[in-house]
Amino acid sequence: MAKKYNLDLYKHNDFIKMAQVKKQMSFQQQRIFDTMLSTVQEMKKTGEIIDVVNEGELVMDLDVFKEQLLRGAKIKKVNRKELENALETMVDIKFKYTIKEDDIDKSGVFVIFQKAEIDFNTKKITVIFGKEFRAENLLPTTNYTALSLEFLNIFSSQYARLLYQYFKMLIGKDYNNPFRTDIVLEISFIKQLFGINELEHKMYINNTSVMLKNTIEPAVEQINKYSDLSVEYEKLKRGRKIVSIGFTFKPKEEFLKKPKEVVIEDNTPPLFVPSFKKFKDFRNWVIENYKNKAIVIGPYGFVYNTVIKISMLGYLNNENTGKDLSPDTAQELWAWLYTHPERIGQTNLTHSEIVTLNYKGCYLDVLDSLLKKTVRVKFLEVKIYEDNETCDVIVEKEGKRKVVKGYYTVTSLKNSLKKD
Repeated sequence: MAKKYNLDLYKHNDFIKMAQVKKQMSFQQQRIFDTMLSTVQEMKKTGEIIDVVNEGELVMDLDVFKEQLLRGAKIKKVNRKELENALETMVDIKFKYTIKEDDIDKSGVFVIFQKAEIDFNTKKITVIFGKEFRAENLLPTTNYTALSLEFLNIFSSQYARLLYQYFKMLIGKDYNNPFRTDIVLEISFIKQLFGINELEHKMYINNTSVMLKNTIEPAVEQINKYSDLSVEYEKLKRGRKIVSIGFTFKPKEEFLKKPKEVVIEDNTPPLFVPSFKKFKDFRNWVIENYKNKAIVIGPYGFVYNTVIKISMLGYLNNENTGKDLSPDTAQELWAWLYTHPERIGQTNLTHSEIVTLNYKGCYLDVLDSLLKKTVRVKFLEVKIYEDNETCDVIVEKEGKRKVVKGYYTVTSLKNSLKKD
């Protein structure tokens, strides 16, 4: 059985390639920035944050922030002084950019946060973004890398943290089918990635061997020891000079997961779902009663045999793939479950029953051969044959039930159904 770990940080690739002016982002700054990202995404999953906008304030829960800061770390608690230092660290983070497109050739830098404040009475953290910072990237929907804080927070080397994220970005989203598992990086690029500069790292600038010994060697050692990746590297020379490093990196076998056939063995009747006026009360009830259990099969927008469960940590998890849903997908599914509580616990439904329930209340526009015109009929039920290619559809027209046999495939039926 593959080892399990949580992908609890979705990081836009621009953040992974971030470089600071004059000096690299410090190890503490890396931790704080990633903690803020994971806090926002955690609160998005639970519905406490709906969206993030560029202008205005972002308010985070202090307890959630501390929980994310300590996830996977060797330390077990964080004191007030450390939190105050974290705020100071946060407002020092800068972002360097270069734009070269057509006739545009620009380089610049801006601060990510203008202000950061902790209210220890209300247990809230408030931040205000810099005007040029793209706050929507805190909840990325494209060009992101899925990471685990359990691995990131256990690294004591800031270079391990940077190199690991870069490799994960290159591997891509399909863990079992990596986009790439090797790359050659020039020494100049490694210095840029690590923030090596002449002001603070003069010895590294003048002696590549020393730089590699103090950065690459401990980074690779920690990645191999603590993470889900196996990394090897080779120094590539031109004459006697080291000009680049060749890396190979791949997921360790014990973390690879083969797709498995989903078998639903729990035949216990679903729990009666009470009526809730507040979404948060509804979500808390579902998590409490279905933790580590399948909650729904084939919800609207998913493949019909997709089983969704509540993980031990209270996240919505795709049992077919073993992965937690992304923050945006989880938010949409929670909203759907809130309006369809009758589907909660119904995990033994057939394909026909799932499609029937998902499209209940929809209509079809069909050609009436007698009237020689298109009329609207109400969709009631579908019977899908085992080959999944054809189906019989039961509709209602003027109060009478009619059966449309073998005209629709499952795909064409879904494409034809309309909401009134």
